[in-house]
Amino acid sequence: MTTPQAKSPPVVEQWEPYPHLEKEEKDMQQGPPEEDLIVKLRSALTPGRHYPHHPHVLIGTEIPIYYGERDPATRRFPHIRPDILIALDVDAEAIWRRVGYDPIQNGKPPDAVVEIASPSTYRNDASRKRDIYQMLEVPEYWRFDPTGGRMFGQAVIGEQLIEGRYQRLPLLHYPGSVVGSTSPRLNLNFRYQGNQLFTIHDPETGREYEHPEQRAARLEEEIRRLRGS
Repeated sequence: MTTPQAKSPPVVEQWEPYPHLEKEEKDMQQGPPEEDLIVKLRSALTPGRHYPHHPHVLIGTEIPIYYGERDPATRRFPHIRPDILIALDVDAEAIWRRVGYDPIQNGKPPDAVVEIASPSTYRNDASRKRDIYQMLEVPEYWRFDPTGGRMFGQAVIGEQLIEGRYQRLPLLHYPGSVVGSTSPRLNLNFRYQGNQLFTIHDPETGREYEHPEQRAARLEEEIRRLRGS
């Protein structure tokens, strides 16, 4: 069996920075699920452990994806900002310095984008943003609904690009009214546990990728149990 070779990010001689953009307004309801997911994704997608063949992994929020030519009237580049952007085998430092993701410079679109529903954004997430991600050929588009489905209709929606169009990934059901779906691109299983809580699991073993604080609390409890036994 041939072992896949680790991929290197594309070499770019010089990247001009994009103009500064103000941070988009967020609903207060959206903050905790987004922040929690980011930490769990970084725990799950650790280069060299979960992704031995992807030593370069970019996971970030508020990173604009730029596309098209600068508008001569406004001098602004058309762009879209996903709540969470995930890209494998790219030059993360160059992207952070440039404050923008350019699919042409990187040689590909992000591998996956995530939008988290809020009352002021969920309609746009399911229509305009979805159309743009499909046009940019982002391989996977994920939408998470902290209300359990009152905005998107489902708590977890994963879509995979097939022949240029998004098709929904199967919705999976687990004990305790837990639902989820599995990402073929990232090899992760996303689940909604209720009460605005999303978890990430290994799709083969079902093991949860814990938030570092969860892991620390579990280890402390285990130490107390062993000392008391």
